[in-house]
Amino acid sequence: MVRLIHTADLHLDSAFSSRFSKEEAEERRQSLLMAWNRLLSYGIEKKVQAVLIAGDLFDSAVVSRSTMEIFLSSIRRNPDISFFYLRGNHDTENTFRFQENLPKNLFLFSKGGKKYRLNEKLILAGKEYYGSTERNKDGFPGQSFWDFKEEDCNLFMLHGELTESDIRYPLEPASGIGVRNEESAEQDKDAENEVQDNAGISLKALSRYPVHYLALGHIHKRGEGQFGSIRYAYPGCLQGRGFDEEGEKGFFYLEVNEETKEIQTEFIPIKEGEFRILELELCEEDDSLSALEKIEEKIKEEACTEKDSLRILLKGEKSPEGERNLRYLERALSERFSYVEVKEESRLVLRKEDYIHEKSLKGEFLRMVSDSESLSEEEKEKIILLGIGLLQGEEL
Repeated sequence: MVRLIHTADLHLDSAFSSRFSKEEAEERRQSLLMAWNRLLSYGIEKKVQAVLIAGDLFDSAVVSRSTMEIFLSSIRRNPDISFFYLRGNHDTENTFRFQENLPKNLFLFSKGGKKYRLNEKLILAGKEYYGSTERNKDGFPGQSFWDFKEEDCNLFMLHGELTESDIRYPLEPASGIGVRNEESAEQDKDAENEVQDNAGISLKALSRYPVHYLALGHIHKRGEGQFGSIRYAYPGCLQGRGFDEEGEKGFFYLEVNEETKEIQTEFIPIKEGEFRILELELCEEDDSLSALEKIEEKIKEEACTEKDSLRILLKGEKSPEGERNLRYLERALSERFSYVEVKEESRLVLRKEDYIHEKSLKGEFLRMVSDSESLSEEEKEKIILLGIGLLQGEEL
């Protein structure tokens, strides 16, 4: 039994400049490194033979000296584990160009493809793809890279998206993971002859070879599937960096039986602060304080931790005269969590019978706006909320 870890999309040294201060961004970058350390600790505990990194180890070509040193040092400190790094679209061919004496247990791949024998009958192959305006021919003279033996258990590493026509027989109901729409039938025909091109990764083309596990990277959402004899998996990013990467993150732990070619996978979550989106149903009568009470209940129910970043979406109904104070809600929660933002997405409740006969400036204003045929419902809502606020003495 051979034990492995499959990870991808670590994006070490990410900028985190969109919503965090300089100090908070630095804390986030350190958190990414801590997630990597947690993965290593798990690997040491399980006595894994190798760690497969399926692309986007770093976020850009510019990597800080301290981050590079920590990463390479962590590999040197674990000589019993082999690290296989396949560069992705955020990496470059010269990722380690300024590094001398790379760790002996760090193994790289190439655009032409490389193979490594992990055990007597266990092969790991990988082929990097950096994109091209021309056809990117597979292999090299003699096509020796593609000479896979049926008696071997063959693992393959690629970084990219799967083409839509390849998604079949999902092991988990994760519809649409890693799928790109193919632009034309002609492009689909070309993809039959190449494993990876500008259109994506073709499982149909790869299925011509006896590949048993495809270790993928690039898609930041976890998912697994089956195509013929090929089991494919995206571990997702190791740790979320924004609300488009919300939810549980981590890596895959694999146990491979090279004799029977059976591969058991287990997803191992890393609890190092998640991006969480919480939706809350409110009624028209819920003001700012009652909304805060319900938010607190939701946070407790979802077991959010102080390292989490929260986006709270207020759904349901709201009154035109009882606009909730979103800044107050954010300030009330911000000291307990890494980041908090509250967004109002409730539907404005406006009952015509409540103001149809009201002889006042407010009544006339509401009748005029609600009866307008030139305004959309969204525009009416914005105008009404602004107008009611002005009538109540609020500033623009």
